[in-house]
Amino acid sequence: MARPRNFDEEDVLRKAMTLFWSKGFESTSLTDLLQATGLSKSSLYETFGSKHELFLRAFELYKKDRMVGFTACLSQSNVYLAISTAFQTVLDGKGNQMGCMTANEAIELAPHDPKLQEMVESDFDEIEQVFLQAIERGKQNGSLRTGIESRKLARFLTVSLQGINVMIRAKAKRDVIEDSIFVILEKLNEHG
Repeated sequence: MARPRNFDEEDVLRKAMTLFWSKGFESTSLTDLLQATGLSKSSLYETFGSKHELFLRAFELYKKDRMVGFTACLSQSNVYLAISTAFQTVLDGKGNQMGCMTANEAIELAPHDPKLQEMVESDFDEIEQVFLQAIERGKQNGSLRTGIESRKLARFLTVSLQGINVMIRAKAKRDVIEDSIFVILEKLNEHG
C-alpha cells in the first residue's frame, strides 16, 4: 500500500518549473531538484517517474500559466494597445531575465527530444492562434489599421515574441530590444 503524500504536487511542480526555467534541463541536477522541491529521491521518482517526466509536467504548467496571462492581455478591446502591452510585459515582467521557458527549451532540448518538440510546437501554435484572434478582432473594431493578412501577421508576431525572449535571455542591451518592439508595433499600422 502506497504511503500518503505529505506534499503539494502543484507546489513541487512550480518549484521545479522555476529551477528548470532558470537553469535549463541539462544543467539542473537531481540534487538541485531535491533541494528546491524538498522531496526525497524516492518521493520524486514515485510521484514523477524521472527527471524528464518532472520536467515535462513542469513545462506544461509553465505553458498553462503563461497562456492564461497572455490570453487575458490580448483580450483588451484596443488590440494595438493589447499587443504593445504583451511585448512590454515580456520585457519588464516577472521572470524576464530568464526569457521564455518555451524559447529556452526550444533551443536546448527540442532538437533532440521529440516529445518536447511536439510540446514547443503546440505552444507556438497556441500563441499564434491567440494573436490571430486578437488581430481579427482589432481589424473589426478598428483598433488595428493594418492591411497585412491576419495569419501572416500572427506568425510574424509569434516569431518576433520568441526572438525577443531569446534576446532577453542572452542579456541583450535593453535599447536594442526596445527598438525592435518599436518596429514590430509599427507593422501593426502598415497598410498591405
